[in-house]
Amino acid sequence: MLRRFLLPGLLCLPISFTSVAGQPPLPFPGEAPAACAWSARVLACMDTQGNYYSVATQGHDTYLRGFDAASGQRWAQTGTRFGSLTFFTGITSDGQIWAGTSRGIGWTSVSRLSSSSGGRARLTCGRVSGCVQ
Repeated sequence: MLRRFLLPGLLCLPISFTSVAGQPPLPFPGEAPAACAWSARVLACMDTQGNYYSVATQGHDTYLRGFDAASGQRWAQTGTRFGSLTFFTGITSDGQIWAGTSRGIGWTSVSRLSSSSGGRARLTCGRVSGCVQ
């Protein structure tokens, strides 16, 4: 269950929202494109399964909110970037919390996190290769 909430958030942390004017963000390999609307600092998307999320940036901070249709859970995550390292914390509507770090290395990000339920995970994501846990 933790991965369902974290994957959208973690994937968004190291990615810049800058894109060519009029071009939507690209989907991750193997993923169907989500319907998105975006501005200079906000991205909001909904996929074909009814999941949705929004991402806003301000300076070095990233704010994410979302909804997981399968579980009916809402979630929120905040991240702060220091160079190539991002620290993040999040919470679900049932009170589960998580915290971790994500480090950008070229086109790859390596994230490590732990949750209030005792779970730990390492997720490596590449813009071309997708994610591996």
